[in-house]
Amino acid sequence: MMVTRRGNRKQQGASLVEFAILAPFLILLLFGIIEFAWVFAQNLDVRHGAREGARLASVNFPVFVNNGGPRTTANTDALAAEACAAMDLATGATSNFTTAGAVGDPAVVVVTSSADTITGLLDWALSPALSLSSTVEIRLEQPALWADGVRTC
Repeated sequence: MMVTRRGNRKQQGASLVEFAILAPFLILLLFGIIEFAWVFAQNLDVRHGAREGARLASVNFPVFVNNGGPRTTANTDALAAEACAAMDLATGATSNFTTAGAVGDPAVVVVTSSADTITGLLDWALSPALSLSSTVEIRLEQPALWADGVRTC
């Protein structure tokens, strides 16, 4: 027995043409999901860095040396280095530390970073305008030994 193909010869390439029309939209959707997840992970990383920096600032990070003198920028550098070490995905982040310095005063840590993309397909939509930022305010438990300042990771 011989099996013959039934159907109209004009319809043979229709599915290929339909796939060719829909494929760019499906690829854009897939890469959009990947890029959104990556930017979301970077945002969580920035939030974690700000939270960790504020926690360390409130308790005077243990490596600080209290020589009885004024608050030092070297301690701020150490504090910023630890906050940056807590961030794995955010590159080029900027940390801003401010406080009055007395026990019970608020310490404010602001971490900002620009969003990076993985595929580069959506750079036109995400990278130039998207800045990730997190602000954490916490009460000082000890007098601050670090000076106000801005540091870059």
